[in-house]
Amino acid sequence: MRFARSFSMGALLAAGLAVPAEACTVSVTGVAFGNYSPLSGTPRDGVGTVTLRCHPNVQSPVIALDAGGSGTFAARRMTNGPKALSYNLYTTAARIIVWGNGSGGSATVTGSGGTVTAGTRTFNVPIYGRIPERQNDLTPGAYSDTLFATITF
Repeated sequence: MRFARSFSMGALLAAGLAVPAEACTVSVTGVAFGNYSPLSGTPRDGVGTVTLRCHPNVQSPVIALDAGGSGTFAARRMTNGPKALSYNLYTTAARIIVWGNGSGGSATVTGSGGTVTAGTRTFNVPIYGRIPERQNDLTPGAYSDTLFATITF
């Protein structure tokens, strides 16, 4: 079964949504980048979480993310009006492999194991984000991007 869910990276929405059949709900905790300084010589990292609460028979859900508003996995962008801030999402804390849908050099993430409690298997899958250093010509304010996640189980 495939299921798509939209969320915004700047103030990532945490919302549950029921999926028929093997019944999963999806919620997202936003990637918290904090304040970004274009003068900093180091990238700004953040972490969020995709939480899946599923029927205990669901074993290895696959989570794919689209490219967001930029249309490319190579250079995702959060925007604030006409201004854009480059960022990306990664499959691990090493932040080497871009989390996407398996195309364009990206990879999907598979929830494994999970914890079974009270008849529900819960998968907590971290989202590793990074904003590259020294991005200039920015306007102070909130930057965001909207992505769709597809969950296959």
